[in-house]
Amino acid sequence: MTQAYFENWSEIAKKMQEPFQALAELNVKTLQGLSYLKPDEVATTKKPEELFEKQIHLAIENGHKALDYLQKSFQIMEKTMLSLVQEVKNKAEVKK
Repeated sequence: MTQAYFENWSEIAKKMQEPFQALAELNVKTLQGLSYLKPDEVATTKKPEELFEKQIHLAIENGHKALDYLQKSFQIMEKTMLSLVQEVKNKAEVKK
């Protein structure tokens, strides 16, 4: 009884940990992929319009990356919730 009980808890802990692991990896990957102005790019800019144009371009680029991040994070949570619902549904059918 105790062995099966601990194995069940171990399995539950692994399943709970998977989405957090996936989200942490996604966070790191997203933060590493963000673009920014390097100091030499700022120093070589001759006109304020060029600097403003570069900043707008980076804002749009990072905005797209943020939207991709949101989509992937929602996919991770959706997958987790669907598997949880399926598991609960299967256990409810077995008990009937």
